[in-house]
This record gives sequence, C-alpha cells and structure tokens, in this order.
Amino acid sequence: MFVGYKFLSLNAPYHLVSTGSIYVLSYVEQGAMLFGKRMEVNFSKHPNITQGADTHEYMHSNLNRFNRNAAKNYRYCCSPTKMIHLSTLPQVITEDEIVSLVEEHGTVVNTKLFEMNGKKQALVLFETEEEATEALVCKHATSLAGSIVRISFSQLQSIRENQ
Repeated sequence: MFVGYKFLSLNAPYHLVSTGSIYVLSYVEQGAMLFGKRMEVNFSKHPNITQGADTHEYMHSNLNRFNRNAAKNYRYCCSPTKMIHLSTLPQVITEDEIVSLVEEHGTVVNTKLFEMNGKKQALVLFETEEEATEALVCKHATSLAGSIVRISFSQLQSIRENQ
C-alpha cells in the first residue's frame, strides 16, 4: 500500500522519499533523466521528514492520486514516457494554451485536446522522456484559468487524429 511521498530540494535536483511502498521504486525508472541528471530512487533511512520551506506534503492532498481508489488508479500508472496526460482542465481551453503551458520544458511534437465524460483533457507528446518528465514535475498541480491541472504519464505511444 502506498503511504505517501515528498519532494525535497537539497542542493541537488529533487529527492523522492517514500514510506512503505516498493511500488514507487517501479514507478520511476532507475536512471531516468530529470534536469540533465540521472534520478535514483531509494528508500529513506529516516521514518519522518521535518517539513521545511521548500518541501510539500501531498499525503492527504486531493492532488495525491494514491489516496483514494488506489486499485483503480494503479492501472493508470506507468513508467516515464514521452507522452503526458493532462486532466482537470478548464472547460474553455485551446491546444495553443496547452502548448504554452508546457513548451518551456521541451519540444512538443504533437497535442490532442479532447473531452471525456464532460471533462476536458489533453495529451502532449514530447521529443524525449526527459522533457515529458520535466514538464510533469514542474507543471503538475499548477493553476490554469482557475483549474488545478493534474498531469501523469500516458501509456499511449502516439496520438491518433481520429480518436
């Protein structure tokens, strides 16, 4: 069972600290690149972390997709890919606005804006996994026109125009 995780900034990139789950180790590929450096994910020797000004606690946050309905959400988790999935988007949004949100993190190859169950969502395909990972890390839970955008990796490998 996934208990929680925290991102810390310690004069290095980001350190992911997990409690109670081997799943996190499989979720982030060992050796994946982020901000030009290889990520390494390990269990912490510390049972607790003292929260500082540059840490964020997501254990009880609505933005933590592992809080509720974990069995359902587990199916949608995958290792980093070139494709990210954006959800909880504002009802009135364009593909250009989606590109503007994430293009600072890499080359956007393709996008698709669609609606599912009355909710706007988008797929964004980057040139590399590293670019997609950076966009996810930097833009997940950001505000866009009054909506908090959720971003995850997509299991899809390409965007089909007729979907």
